[in-house]
Amino acid sequence: MTCFSMKLSASNKDTLSNNTDTLKVNYTYWWPSGGPFIGLCGDEYSLVFTGTITRLNKPSGPFKSHDKTITLYTPQTGVVKINEVKFKKAPGECSKDTTGHEYNGEAYFSSDCFNESRLKEGDKVIVFIYSYEGEYSIPGNSVLRINNFDDSIVKSVDKYIKNNQDPLSIKDDLIIWSKYGLDKTLKKIIECRQTNMK
Repeated sequence: MTCFSMKLSASNKDTLSNNTDTLKVNYTYWWPSGGPFIGLCGDEYSLVFTGTITRLNKPSGPFKSHDKTITLYTPQTGVVKINEVKFKKAPGECSKDTTGHEYNGEAYFSSDCFNESRLKEGDKVIVFIYSYEGEYSIPGNSVLRINNFDDSIVKSVDKYIKNNQDPLSIKDDLIIWSKYGLDKTLKKIIECRQTNMK
């Protein structure tokens, strides 16, 4: 499992709602990749769930660097009603800082990571969350639209999680993931796992 050392921008924390029944997760917009398969051999999830988008605010910002010369990202806050938690782990397990809020049965998820996601209110989704500095975090492209809660990619994720997130367990699912443009990413972590087994 990989732990990261960059500090979260305080502005991310300020943009999220204060609803106590909502799990608020910061957007790690600077991570080079996102989605279900990140890292060289596949970083471990901290939280995975299915749900339905109930609200998408208009994009705000843009959020700029401290000297205002570089646009870092454009925040767009969205809310997902959680349907089923597929995997859960305390976000502080890879850090000495265990102050991060762990999922504790909240009914909703909120983040400002939705800009350019092409998602809309009412869409069913599967969400992939990781750990960063003792807190949950979500990189880009980590909220994927699904047709229904029994979608083929949901079943693939279920199998992946059941097998301790071993990519070899879903090596036959490359065609499924190709519909999302994620077959090459999955293939990369499969090859990494195979190399490490030699």
